[in-house]
Amino acid sequence: MNYKVLIVGNISESYQLGSIFARGFQELNLLFYVSDTSWNSYAPSMKHSWGKIFFKISGKRPLEWWSFNKKIVSCINEFSPQVVLVTGIFPLTNEVFDICSRIGTKIVNYLTDYPWNPNHRSELFISNLKRYDLVISTKTKILSELIKHEVKKVHYLPFAYDPFLCHQPINVSQVEQDLFKADISFIGTGDSERIPFLDALSSLNGLNLKIYGADWDRLNLKKWQKLPAVFEHEFRLAIYFSKLSLGIVRKRNKDESTMRTFEIAACGGCGIYEDTQEHREILAGYPEYGFFSSPEDLANKCKWLLENSVEREEMRKIGMKIIIKDTNTYTSRLKTILEMCCE
Repeated sequence: MNYKVLIVGNISESYQLGSIFARGFQELNLLFYVSDTSWNSYAPSMKHSWGKIFFKISGKRPLEWWSFNKKIVSCINEFSPQVVLVTGIFPLTNEVFDICSRIGTKIVNYLTDYPWNPNHRSELFISNLKRYDLVISTKTKILSELIKHEVKKVHYLPFAYDPFLCHQPINVSQVEQDLFKADISFIGTGDSERIPFLDALSSLNGLNLKIYGADWDRLNLKKWQKLPAVFEHEFRLAIYFSKLSLGIVRKRNKDESTMRTFEIAACGGCGIYEDTQEHREILAGYPEYGFFSSPEDLANKCKWLLENSVEREEMRKIGMKIIIKDTNTYTSRLKTILEMCCE
């Protein structure tokens, strides 16, 4: 491959998708440029109340959005990339699509959310969809909606893992081990949809239950220790030193798998996953007791697994064997995307 690629994505932290893709292109030894979509980088107005008010009344666009899009157009003109890869629900002006069409640059969206979810919905982004040459979705359930919306070409690619971020933790102190030990843990943003599963586990007595992420304080959740979101080293510790890590999907986001589907095993953890078609396909060969179909089923299987360490350890090893492969990395996903741009 001899590509030049423009990434339109967030590179503010190592775990952001823009940063993950940048590392992937470095691994592929491809020339790339990044237009950083993090608010700290391009939209300092969002640090102020007046900027947030403007954002709400302007269709989820910060004050600097127009000038930022002009910079993207200038970058495409100067850099002449073969591919522009946009991560997620980030709206663009027509001028961006026009310049790509004029110089023969393929413009691709890597879509990890459900764009019609009210929490994410951007009318301008939805109007953008039909102008993309290719939309990659991590959700099989929304492909038909994208096709109905006249997207030129849609393709399903599951999430993946980044070996830079997801690996077994090293140089761990005893203090860290003790701090992150848990019987069951969950890493994710607070969502009422997840409460029935978590409440079912609260009914099990004497367990060390830890939940990591924002927005849990507003939800009534008993017996779970609510902790801040974890990233990088602490993320790996939270997974590795938990006997079981939960893979719960969000139906309102049309999930049938998530980033955790890959990340738990890649960090050396033992995952128990909601029973969906995508989970069954991605984790083909995983033990039957590694999938749960209801809150009660989850509680029963977790109780059994916590009482049977041999089976639990075997399940952990099987998960790692299934997931930890080059074909499940984001670098592999990027290869597939570039190959599709050549078709």
